[in-house]
Amino acid sequence: MSIRSEGVRAVMFGKKGDAAVLAKLRAMPAPYAEIGERVHAIIRENAPGLEPVVRWGLPFYVGGGEDVCYIKPGETYVAFGFGENVNPAFEEGATMHPIVWNITALDAETEARIAALVAKAVA
Repeated sequence: MSIRSEGVRAVMFGKKGDAAVLAKLRAMPAPYAEIGERVHAIIRENAPGLEPVVRWGLPFYVGGGEDVCYIKPGETYVAFGFGENVNPAFEEGATMHPIVWNITALDAETEARIAALVAKAVA
């Protein structure tokens, strides 16, 4: 395998595990690093079977060979979203479906909503 191919594979398939994901999240500016870490904890608490992976520079959570959800660091928010094949916010009959939420602060209600979406995604 060429050096370039190895580099592309590293970006695509990234690093696995909580440590790799937390390092990526902790590199975000405050207060978004803390928000990202808490979203990570909520995902791990509600879907412990998902594997955390950093790929394409983003923390993903993978289960059954599919990207279930991800966290996208931003400069003024933390984006939390779902993979293209998993959408727990899908509403039958609706013509528009949310797949990503930009989080600027966490409160108990927002944490509960994230937990419910993650639990539904892996159910």
